[in-house]
Amino acid sequence: MANIMTVLNMLEEIEISMKNLYQWVSEEFSDDLDLSRTFQRMSREEETHAGMVRYQKRLIRQNPDSFDKVSIDLSGLREFLDFISSIRKNSPGLTEEGALKLAIQLEGMDEERMYRHTIVESCPELKELIHGLTQSDEQHCVFLKDFAKRYLASEVGNSGE
Repeated sequence: MANIMTVLNMLEEIEISMKNLYQWVSEEFSDDLDLSRTFQRMSREEETHAGMVRYQKRLIRQNPDSFDKVSIDLSGLREFLDFISSIRKNSPGLTEEGALKLAIQLEGMDEERMYRHTIVESCPELKELIHGLTQSDEQHCVFLKDFAKRYLASEVGNSGE
């Protein structure tokens, strides 16, 4: 069992870590305008997600007795955060294709969705927040897959010139 604020703090930390990771990727590929802008967009959207979590935290602070403990093992969320944090040091020489695959993988990770489902089961009051975050991740996956298809196809076409 965990305090709802502890869980939300970790979710906010995940969103901020994702924002920082995408900003880093954007800077790594600053010479490629399309790729850099795509990751800048992703970074801004992750900041928006963190804002959604902060908003929910403010609501909870106004009515702390209205929220029960959440039945969740925080070690999995901590592992996910550690994984995100390790990417920069473990990804020297990240390629364009590797960056896109990584982002698609992160946005589609079942671990985060599983924890979100557990949060909603334990604390139905957070259903809208969690649904919004999950829906946004799904939209990110679709966007990234479409972008990757176009981007990588144009790279293949440009390499033959």
